[in-house]
Amino acid sequence: MAKQSIGLGSVADDGTGDTLRIAGDKVNDNFDEIYTALGDGSTLSLPVTAINNATANELVTIGATTTELDAEANLTFDGSTLTVTGNITVPNDGDIGSVGATDAIQISSAGIITFKDDILIKDGGTIGVASAATAITIASTGIVTFVDDILIKDAGTIGSASDTDAISISAAGVITLSSTTDSTSASTGSLVTHSIGVADDASFGDQVTLFGASGKVKRDGTAAFIVMEAGGTDGAGTHAGDNIIDETDSDDIILEDQIFHHTGHASVSLTIFDSGGAIVKSLIGVHQDTSEIN
Repeated sequence: MAKQSIGLGSVADDGTGDTLRIAGDKVNDNFDEIYTALGDGSTLSLPVTAINNATANELVTIGATTTELDAEANLTFDGSTLTVTGNITVPNDGDIGSVGATDAIQISSAGIITFKDDILIKDGGTIGVASAATAITIASTGIVTFVDDILIKDAGTIGSASDTDAISISAAGVITLSSTTDSTSASTGSLVTHSIGVADDASFGDQVTLFGASGKVKRDGTAAFIVMEAGGTDGAGTHAGDNIIDETDSDDIILEDQIFHHTGHASVSLTIFDSGGAIVKSLIGVHQDTSEIN
């Protein structure tokens, strides 16, 4: 309601002013609005006092530059900045926000904080806990550095926007890749790396293809090896005579030279199956003094 003013007339006793009843009604209306705004309608609950008489929990005004709530100076406002030297408490599930997003931050009764939108930190800023303040560092390029281990739940996944479960890690530590991309070269497939080491067995569900000038399968990296030589016709490469694959007949093995270098066993056998599972050839060699089976 706008303030109501009593009509006084143009000059004294000219009869143009408000009557006593109308004037009294305006006075009552004005006071009713004040008591409702600053109290319960009949009693004021927020007393206003001068600074020299201020006590705790009263509204105190100091000139035109500083307004102080609570004479203990826990809350001050200088016209543009609100300063709090004590705690700020919001109700359970209460919001903290701005004019454009009044619920930007919500705090639950359990203390859980929910952000309505993004969280931004400075370039090279850190996120941490009391015991490890720099647990996570985010560079200006977006690179994230962790000061210690990264743990995910049992059977948890790591992925990308297009393949959210690209990597799965079981409770036993078994790593599974979701990709089923076939390898057609040394730089394609579900897993591409420069080199790989296997401490124990390795099993392959399909073919193994060796690329490069010469593909080699070695044992212990020494003399015991099988060489599958590239270069056109059989025996034309650097290791001529050591080929075991006949480019013209996949069921044949050419025993042109030493194929198995064998030590430590009395005999060795080699069985070759065709695509239907039938035995094509079976070879058994007996250990010789030269430690070779030809």
